Amino acid sequence: MSEKLLQHKHCRFCERAITLKEDFCSEDCRVQHQTMMRKKRNQLYILMAVAMGLMLVTLLVS
Repeated sequence: MSEKLLQHKHCRFCERAITLKEDFCSEDCRVQHQTMMRKKRNQLYILMAVAMGLMLVTLLVS
């Protein structure tokens, strides 16, 4: 039962085992990961804008 595993890492998107020099298992995973990260970044920008807007409204009202 003591099998040795080859050195590997996992795809950043789908978690499949890949070689050490790769970051993604396929171009499709790379594109999907970039799309997901772009959406998360845009959500963060929107959240920061709303928070700053609320702070500005709070300052103006008080």
